[in-house]
Amino acid sequence: MSPLYFGLLLFGGPHLLSLLVPGFKTGLKAKLGENGYKGLYTLLSLAGLVLLSMAYLRGRSGPASLDMVYEPLLWARHLTLLLAWIGWVLVAASHGKGYIKAWIKHPMSWGIGLWSLGHLLVNGERAVVYIFGLLLLIAILDIIFSTARGKLPTHEPRLRSDIIAVVAGTAVFFVFALLFHPYVLNIPVLG
Repeated sequence: MSPLYFGLLLFGGPHLLSLLVPGFKTGLKAKLGENGYKGLYTLLSLAGLVLLSMAYLRGRSGPASLDMVYEPLLWARHLTLLLAWIGWVLVAASHGKGYIKAWIKHPMSWGIGLWSLGHLLVNGERAVVYIFGLLLLIAILDIIFSTARGKLPTHEPRLRSDIIAVVAGTAVFFVFALLFHPYVLNIPVLG
């Protein structure tokens, strides 16, 4: 099994299993304890991320770089930047107790979903499509199932949390746009 598919399985498996079969998650927590469950979940997810990163980097060179699923929408570059920025702000908002979280309900999943959608608009390489397609699928399913199960935030919103989310999300966006993309991935996204 290639690193791409094995990474998709290791990362996506625990996420999809906990969403689609919550009884399995409950049973595993009972056997392993809360910390044991979180440790296993984190270990599998991190191993999956490492393999997905390896597959992505391998897919950026040699003949694998020509393995396209579709032609990317080059006109969507600026839309992708906007979606990525909003996505990072929403991810940051998921950690606070602000109005954004109260209004959006599932800001982590919405943020990951928008960020993934943006990447799918401007990338057509097989590895990118599979990785960000999986992230988008997990985000959509999490929003649907969490809403159906009544997992909604219940807090007194504070504007301070929203300000922190916007500042933190914007900072992370610029770290990825100005440092990670051009220097690690060799893909300039700004300028």
